[in-house]
Amino acid sequence: MLTVFGLSHTRHTIVGNDYIRGVSGGERKRVSIAETALSEAAISAWDNSTRGLDAESALHFISRLRTLSDLTQSSNAAAIYQSSQSIVNLFDKILVLYEGRGIFFGNASLASGYFERMGWYRHPRQTAGDFLTVVTNPEQRQAKAGHENSVPRTSEEFEKYWRDSPEYLALMQEIDEYQKDFYGNKDVTQQKFRELRGKLKAKGMLMKASQTVSFPMQTALCARRATQQLWNDKASTFTTLIGEIIIALVVGSIFYGTPETSDAFFSYGSVLFFSVLLNVLMAVTDTHNLYKGRSVMAKQASYAFYRPSADAFANVLVDIPVKFVVAVFFNVILYFLSGLAKTASQFFIFFLFVFVTTIAMSMIFRTIAAATVSLPQAMAISGFLVLALVTYTGFVLPGPDMHPWFKWISYINPLAYAFEALLVNQAHGTDYPCSNLVPSYPNPVGETFVCPVPGSVAGENFVNGDSWFETSYDYSYSHLWRNLGIIFGFLFFFLVTYLLATELNVNSSVGIEVPVFLSGHLPKADSKLKARVDIERPLIANGATIEITSGEPTRTKANQSVFSWRKLTFDVMIKGNPRRLLDEPSGWVKPGSLVALMGVSGAGKTTLLNALAQRMSSGQVHGEFYVGGNPLPASFKSEVGYVQQQDVHLETSTVREALQFSAMLRQPRDIPKSQKLQSVEETIHLVGMDEYADAIVGSPGKGLNAEQRKRLSIGVELAGKPSLMLFLDEPTSGLDSQSSEAILSLLQKLAMGGLGILCTIHQPSAMLFQRFDRLLLMARGGKVAYFGDVGENSETVLEYFGQRAPRRCNDDENPAEYILDMIGNSKGDEFDWPHLWNTSREASEVTAELEHISQSSSPKSSHEHDAQTQQRGAYPVPLTSQIPIVYKRIMQQYWRSTTYIVSKFLLGIAGTLFIGFSFFQPGNSILGTQNAIFSILMVCAMFSSLVQQIMPKFVMQRTIYEVRERHSNMYSWTVLILTNILAEIPYHIILGVITFAIFNYTVFGIRPSEDQGLILLFFVYFYVLVGTFAAMVIAPLPDATTAGRVTTVLFSMMILFAGVFQTPTALPGFWIFMYRVSPMTYLVGGVSVTGLAGDAIICSDSELAIFQPPTGDTCGSYMQQYIEQGALGTLLNPQATTDCSYCPLRYTDQILARSGMYYHDRWRDWALGFAYVVFNITATFLLYALFRLSLWGAGIKRVQEMFRRNGHRTGV
Repeated sequence: MLTVFGLSHTRHTIVGNDYIRGVSGGERKRVSIAETALSEAAISAWDNSTRGLDAESALHFISRLRTLSDLTQSSNAAAIYQSSQSIVNLFDKILVLYEGRGIFFGNASLASGYFERMGWYRHPRQTAGDFLTVVTNPEQRQAKAGHENSVPRTSEEFEKYWRDSPEYLALMQEIDEYQKDFYGNKDVTQQKFRELRGKLKAKGMLMKASQTVSFPMQTALCARRATQQLWNDKASTFTTLIGEIIIALVVGSIFYGTPETSDAFFSYGSVLFFSVLLNVLMAVTDTHNLYKGRSVMAKQASYAFYRPSADAFANVLVDIPVKFVVAVFFNVILYFLSGLAKTASQFFIFFLFVFVTTIAMSMIFRTIAAATVSLPQAMAISGFLVLALVTYTGFVLPGPDMHPWFKWISYINPLAYAFEALLVNQAHGTDYPCSNLVPSYPNPVGETFVCPVPGSVAGENFVNGDSWFETSYDYSYSHLWRNLGIIFGFLFFFLVTYLLATELNVNSSVGIEVPVFLSGHLPKADSKLKARVDIERPLIANGATIEITSGEPTRTKANQSVFSWRKLTFDVMIKGNPRRLLDEPSGWVKPGSLVALMGVSGAGKTTLLNALAQRMSSGQVHGEFYVGGNPLPASFKSEVGYVQQQDVHLETSTVREALQFSAMLRQPRDIPKSQKLQSVEETIHLVGMDEYADAIVGSPGKGLNAEQRKRLSIGVELAGKPSLMLFLDEPTSGLDSQSSEAILSLLQKLAMGGLGILCTIHQPSAMLFQRFDRLLLMARGGKVAYFGDVGENSETVLEYFGQRAPRRCNDDENPAEYILDMIGNSKGDEFDWPHLWNTSREASEVTAELEHISQSSSPKSSHEHDAQTQQRGAYPVPLTSQIPIVYKRIMQQYWRSTTYIVSKFLLGIAGTLFIGFSFFQPGNSILGTQNAIFSILMVCAMFSSLVQQIMPKFVMQRTIYEVRERHSNMYSWTVLILTNILAEIPYHIILGVITFAIFNYTVFGIRPSEDQGLILLFFVYFYVLVGTFAAMVIAPLPDATTAGRVTTVLFSMMILFAGVFQTPTALPGFWIFMYRVSPMTYLVGGVSVTGLAGDAIICSDSELAIFQPPTGDTCGSYMQQYIEQGALGTLLNPQATTDCSYCPLRYTDQILARSGMYYHDRWRDWALGFAYVVFNITATFLLYALFRLSLWGAGIKRVQEMFRRNGHRTGV
């Protein structure tokens, strides 16, 4: 199949997409065709499958369909918009539609004759396909002389003529005979068909099954593909592995050397909690990957290649070994570096629980991704779920302190069972020496002392691990293996729900190409409304076509400069070896000329177009470029238009807004705004988009259809009023001949106005080809095979090839197809067409003309040129004007992205409500104060999910900018970054105010006004930090998935060094700097001291240290010396003679001080927080410049070039 479709040379090349470099656009189309052909369907429908293919490849494809039909006796129906006569001849039947009405169906060889007998004129070089399309276009069809009044004109008249024709009668008779024959042998025919399909199925497959192979075979094949995809995306996998190793090293080193005393209890809980938490956060990033492949899975499932659940299960199977490898590195490093229990059994139990929990959590988030319809929706649900599961793990909010309204969550939380198992596995059967006895007198006896730790026994200088976790958390070692079974239950349950969700929600990503209009802008119920759902209508409206093909030329800015290039080369490195893609093509485009750029596949047409338009971002381009004999001005990119083959647009914009955006930024600054907007309305009418001007662009498959998106692409460039050149890459690809004619008419009109146009074209009809003034023909290897005039009726170019080719072009043959056939088929390979061109008289004339163009130009003086460049600059409008225009578009995108905004506010508000009522009024006990601090950490835990919600939006804007807008110098990259950051701030301020009110009054209660105001400022700062941090992380990285994993690592480190899980005094000296640079240090510390400082501690019964005084002493007399020595706590019953009750702490400030939190630093902490915001913004600009603009590599190259020039000057 690779050979059949000409893909053998790409077998080891990734497919890629519009944004990721892979195979070419035509080759990617052939991959889709080959994929469908491999389905071996009895009936196949091909909708415009030759779009983007050159004439040779299109003929090759249809030939293979012909062969496929003959060999397999299958039926293939193909809608082809542009077809050569050779393609038409391969079909058995042709169906002609006119406004939804059938006006002919019959043998392909009879179709043209039918309409000619009807009275329509067919041009000698017009293919049957073009002719059949033209007869349905009132503006292009031409009646024969004498038949002007007798031929049908409307679709109804065409249909009536068809139904009254003998051809229709013969068709009905043929259908009746077929039905009689079929129904007479119905049972036999159906049985044969079932037997044939049964032979194609694997052994054991049910006859009713749509797939041909069994579920295990489907899973195995999908697993093989998933493995290949994993290998091709090694960067993402290694990012995860490296991130986990870094976190393991950091966490392990933080808790390294923790003494095995009662002080280690909190440290053990922290490290075990983190071992669970990090794997949960990493599992969330699986959501991005699942959404990446949903559209492909939906398509292939519709082909009955496999069941969606088979692909889902295969991905799970492939993912498990990867997660196992990551778990080995993470768990081994973390476990032994942090000093957890040293026995082999305890380590393997730890490893088993962490790994199984990771897989179980992955199944949960996969289920969410499979059950939702959009990524923002999935991320909002995932973020809230992470918050709920982490809060009710049992560490930040122990079981005895959970409120009854949410405690049920801990029973359905796999993390709770995992944390219990890890904790009891660590502490079971171990006695931990007490680090601080109360009172700490020398040689105490009896029960006169106690260790102030839950689970301690008076008179013992150690704490039993089992007693500690039973008292503190209500855990039991007997639950260890029970919990493992429960976690496995969660794993298998959510595996089943994941597979079910993929089966039931498979079509959620499939859309309908029907325009969606802004509220209040729906077209009136007239004839235009009917066209909204007619995706087959011509690209250019009839009225627009009339205007384009008649009347005065479309005026553009006066331009007399010739764009020329000489000996252009382009080299790239492939596997360490240089490869030349362009080999010294030379040429020019004069004002008012329409030049066609043609060639066989792989000739470098798009590469040449990109090089001429100064859009190459890789490789080495050498050659000379001139505009009017002068080097290219700084404003060159903004003075030319470039219509890409890929229609890349912001999906939330309307057609009118997209054109206005282009006009406002690309037309010169001295043109008034009203004039720019008026030019947009003219452009809308010019390209026939009046009916869709207020329609939302949407994404491919949802919104504007392919033709409307191509129309918009052309309109966007025309709205910019290019004054010098217009480059177009396959503008007629995928359009029928009627629409293609209208596009070429438009281009001719623009050329008549003085605009130079260079256009690549794959399948031009003879009529289209004759509209071009000149032809630049490329042979394989990026070499020129011809550059010259096309001539009247293509006579000039045909004469050149006729003198050198083995045969001349036939009178009824398409000249374009003839030329491509001569340089592309097997016979043409015997001729070295580039050599023939280089040695020809015509090539010498081109060289002389290039010299004449250079000499006859009136080049500006260097001073004048520099002055003009300085005045205009690289951008048509200044930065101060760019910012509000770009900012307005981004705010429109956000406003129309209701799912994103609702998801953001839902996560923030619902998450804070959940935290507030989970930690509702924690009280002034020691544990209550700690819970209040942990509640602040839980608010911060939303940080990662909020960041990952933002990044896809940034990627969308960045992709459009880098693929299209940056190359046109529409606006600066600094404006892109700044406006994306500013767009988030209003929403984050509102979110900060709302969440402050929820959190403050549920957890802290009523505080002094100054404290409440400061807490409000901290919440606003938190959300602003989220937005700037998201921009900083995603700016240099390729996609949101990779950035999400980096975010998880960085967030984990920020939380880890916030001073809560490990106090600053307990940190190894090396890590003190991390405590000081973590933004969470100042956020958590500032909010904690503002909301908690100055309150008295009231110990709960479980927190009291109870012991017996010596016989005859009161508790007060016995503790007097201990208290006078500076004891931190309070004796509650000094007059008692038994059961002395001692509260270890007096004020909340003592708890806060352990983490380096002080009330007098609260305003400093807030100010330092905004210093991080400034740092994030600065880093965003710097990282984008270094990694996305390649300034680092460009700077090195400039330095090397400087030394090279200096070396030449000094004779080195």
